[in-house]
Amino acid sequence: MNRLLLSLTLFSTLLLGSDLSAHGGTYRGPGDTVPPAGGGAAAPVAPAAPGAPAAPAAPGAPATPNSPNTPTTPAVVTAPTAEKAKTPTTGGSSGPDLTTWEFWWEFNKEPFLNLKAKIQSGNISTGESELMIGLSSVSTDNNTFAPSPQQIRGIVLPALKRSLGNDTNRDILSSDLIAMAKIGRDTEIPALLEPFLSHGNQEIAETAALAYGILQHSDALPQLRDLALDTANGRKLVDSENGVALRTRTFAAYGMGLVAHSSDDSIIRNQVANTLWELLSTDTSALKDIRVASVIGLGLTLVDNPAMVQNLSAYLADPSHDELVRAHCPNAIAKLIRHQDDSSAADAAVDQFLALLQSKGTKTRVRQSCVQGLGMLAVNAPSSGQKILEELLRVAEKGKDRQEKNFTTIALADLGAAVEGPIRDKVVEYLNKNVRKGSTPYRPWAAMGLGVMAFKLSEQGDALSDVAGRTVHAAFKKEKSPSPKAGYAIALGLMRFEEAKKDIRSAMEKSRVADFRGYSAVSLGLMGATENKEYISEMVRESRRLGNLLQQAAIALGLMKDHSVVDTLLDLMAPPDGSSPGLPVLSASATALGFIGDHRSVDPLVRILGDEDMLPIGRAFAAVALGLVGDKEMLPWNSKIGQDLNYRASVSTLVDKSSGTGILDIL
Repeated sequence: MNRLLLSLTLFSTLLLGSDLSAHGGTYRGPGDTVPPAGGGAAAPVAPAAPGAPAAPAAPGAPATPNSPNTPTTPAVVTAPTAEKAKTPTTGGSSGPDLTTWEFWWEFNKEPFLNLKAKIQSGNISTGESELMIGLSSVSTDNNTFAPSPQQIRGIVLPALKRSLGNDTNRDILSSDLIAMAKIGRDTEIPALLEPFLSHGNQEIAETAALAYGILQHSDALPQLRDLALDTANGRKLVDSENGVALRTRTFAAYGMGLVAHSSDDSIIRNQVANTLWELLSTDTSALKDIRVASVIGLGLTLVDNPAMVQNLSAYLADPSHDELVRAHCPNAIAKLIRHQDDSSAADAAVDQFLALLQSKGTKTRVRQSCVQGLGMLAVNAPSSGQKILEELLRVAEKGKDRQEKNFTTIALADLGAAVEGPIRDKVVEYLNKNVRKGSTPYRPWAAMGLGVMAFKLSEQGDALSDVAGRTVHAAFKKEKSPSPKAGYAIALGLMRFEEAKKDIRSAMEKSRVADFRGYSAVSLGLMGATENKEYISEMVRESRRLGNLLQQAAIALGLMKDHSVVDTLLDLMAPPDGSSPGLPVLSASATALGFIGDHRSVDPLVRILGDEDMLPIGRAFAAVALGLVGDKEMLPWNSKIGQDLNYRASVSTLVDKSSGTGILDIL
């Protein structure tokens, strides 16, 4: 299940004739590298058919664990623990450094950018200009740039339905399925999805299962449950007597979590949580994907059921369970407790995470997640603030795993934003000091922590001292290496530290590194530095073969509410001279248009989707963009999964760098 990955590396591969397929791709770091999957296979054979598991009894609340025994090493690729090393590990001896700040940012950036909400907001009207009249056959009749309900129902959905009914290309079909699910707003969609569950192509079949979840219709829960539990009816849905494929079952589990997350019905949330717990506690598959999906899905349910927190806590405390699965428990526990706003449960979870971090027998990825969990729970456990602070500082100073250390900066940012007084002061002091004098890899992370903290305080109507901005600004001016310098730029953007605008612009003009220039453009966008519009617009026009830079620059203009970028992108897709754009510009332009969500892009994208003379992959990109433009949600559907995720504890159905087979690889 390859995805449309918008990176220069992939574009080069495409031009050499490599296979590329559907859905759109999410940029996850330098060169579009994503963390390696640890427990799944790209195309597993259909699993043996287990009987429908019985509902387990919920265990009682677990005691705070002592030092757990070290479990056996799982047969997966893992980051080395380097227990005897005197310097932090980097997560691997070859390949890209997965511990850099870019990966965290790409998994967590959406709520900070909130691009579509920003560009579609405001009582602004384009009026009935000649361009708009020429591009839109249905008036939007609104005062924002969002597509109107009339456009969605009268133009976009009919185009996707025609494509779904007439096309046979895998890329186009799977892109159509996801796009329709993201848009929703049509009672016919579930019936249109169902036939594809039994499609002969596994990618399309599992995409249809996931689409039920993205659609967020509670009426689809019976089908998702049957698929996930591999019941007789589930096998009937996929037309297989040998059982529902593991990947399809896994995608159905994620789908149930998505449905529950969108529901206000406590009965539905509890039903989904019980089914996911049933899967987690009874599944014995050799591959871990279904159990990882069950844990993550439980965190999505936001169920008001203390027993489910206790269940996950007990699972986490048991070292006989696999490290990869246990590693997702702290984050799921924290999400449930934050929703329940239960301070006593938060304090108990903090104590459990502290005990695991202080035990030498705790596996590396579990430790990483416990660091994240401490930050996530800070707002619900104010009485534990000092304990959280002390442990995070201890791990940051003495931790053996670099990723674990790096995650402390974000956890400290969460703590500093949640707790006022001396604890906040100590957090700011520590992060400032480490921007100036920390280890080389830790410095941009410390800056990112300050940026995140400043952003969250601003949302609360508070502010971070300008000292932090000046510290990061000084580091930006001093830094020569593009990656950390870009990290400082993003941090300054999150702070809206406008004193740095000129230096960021100057550094962009001097640099030839596309990633640095792209992140710097986003930084200026976050600051609302509209005086740079023309410069960044020129970057868009000149980035025809640099897909990531084109996309980042377009996002920056969107953040500045510069709607002229839509005209620029449309010109790139359909040049005035009538020439045919190359695949890189077509792909990046279409996806950037989708991110921005301006109604003027609807008709051109519909024309591309229906143009049978165009390459199928170009038409698939048009479907991806239409799904993004018409999305019923402001943030990408999978951002709720990627946020606060320990992406280092990955399986192939979650993230897969080699083939783009995970749900976080889909736009």
